[in-house]
Amino acid sequence: MRKEKNKTRTPKKPSPPKIKLPLDLTAGTPEDIWNDYFSKRVLPRKEVAGIILQLHTAKKNKHVIAAVTAAIIHGQSQPWMYEVLAISMKLEKYPQREIDRVMSSRIDFTGKNIPSMLYAAAHLSRFDSNALALRMYRQVSEIDSTRPEPYVMGLKIAKKLKDYDSIAWAASGVLTSVWTRDHLALHAEAKDAAAQAVKELLAMGKKKEAEAITQLVRLAKSRDLVIQLNWTGNGDLDLFVEEPLGTVCSYKNPQSRGGGVLVHDGYGPNQSNCHEDYVCAQGVPGIYRLRVKHVGGNIVGKRARLTIIRYQGTDREKTEQIIIPLKKSGSSVRLALKKGRREELLSGMLHQTRPVFYKEVRRGSLFQMLGEEDAGRRRARHSFAASRNRNAILQRNGGPQVGFTPVISTLTEGVTMSAMAVISGDRRYVRLSVAPSFNVITDVFTFSFVNNGGNPTGNPGIGGGRRNGN
Repeated sequence: MRKEKNKTRTPKKPSPPKIKLPLDLTAGTPEDIWNDYFSKRVLPRKEVAGIILQLHTAKKNKHVIAAVTAAIIHGQSQPWMYEVLAISMKLEKYPQREIDRVMSSRIDFTGKNIPSMLYAAAHLSRFDSNALALRMYRQVSEIDSTRPEPYVMGLKIAKKLKDYDSIAWAASGVLTSVWTRDHLALHAEAKDAAAQAVKELLAMGKKKEAEAITQLVRLAKSRDLVIQLNWTGNGDLDLFVEEPLGTVCSYKNPQSRGGGVLVHDGYGPNQSNCHEDYVCAQGVPGIYRLRVKHVGGNIVGKRARLTIIRYQGTDREKTEQIIIPLKKSGSSVRLALKKGRREELLSGMLHQTRPVFYKEVRRGSLFQMLGEEDAGRRRARHSFAASRNRNAILQRNGGPQVGFTPVISTLTEGVTMSAMAVISGDRRYVRLSVAPSFNVITDVFTFSFVNNGGNPTGNPGIGGGRRNGN
């Protein structure tokens, strides 16, 4: 029996695809060819993209650079061209300053659209244009200081560049404005980065700069108001914080324009999850109203503990604990914040531009999922269900019937009198108005649902009954 040896075949490298272009790529330099081509015609956007794709697939990077540059010069630019141009220049080992210039042009193309600016900054970092990317992130934070992305991404770049001023900016921004689901880890990273920067500055003898970073981070870690709601049991409680300027922070609106954030929305029966946490780094001074709603389940002792911390992380820190009894209508507590640091509401676009991860959807609390329907919708749903049930009963009894509802009025017999007193403006006189009333019942007609209400005329307006099925 002959054994055949297994032969391994090395796959052949695919040959580069043939380019079908309406011009000869060997007719001159790439710059002259494509400048002449785009100067004489205006092509559809898809056709331009197809030409660039063929050149890129064939690894004609110099022709890609020349074609894209010519298209931009002759007014046929598209947003994707700057990224393709930067990639091709990087493959051809162009100087970094040339790549930075291309990516800067893309930023000018996108304008002040924040998502596009963040996207452009991410691409700048990808092409090692870290200084330009960091500058772009700082520009985004000036336009919208509540977005977490510029601080988180800017901190990574600042640490790489050893830019201590940017480390202080990014670390303080993370500690103040980043409240994503992983905010604890991000806050710890920001504190570590700031501590490392202070250590390195002290080693270089720059004590003044180190103290400035320390002071900035200490201020960023302070909180004007922190509220913690704790309970024991398998039930679910919801915390609603009504802020002084009318904004409300709750599980439905986890980040309010007043600066408050509901960082944890818990439920039973796991004791470690039976708490709700509200944090307001910079709050509006005024009166805050806290409402606690018992969504469902059993709460031990029908009570919950409310911990209120004012000015956390400062010399004026004050902690107060309140035991609140749970009521069916809800329990409320009012508190005053006299020295809040916020003077105006956050941007109105806050909840339109926020990423989804700001709100962690609670899947474990069945009570809350059932209780999310408001009272008006619940009444309408019950009314609709009741009407459907009535119609079903009527259909089973032979269809809808014609009926009449008697109107009953109460009459008093005898003499009654009403009086009204009016005091004059100078308080010297009292004017009395007396209105006597004499009522006499002259006759009584006995009403009955039987025999057409006792009406011999058969007038259907005073009686009614069910149609005889026979």
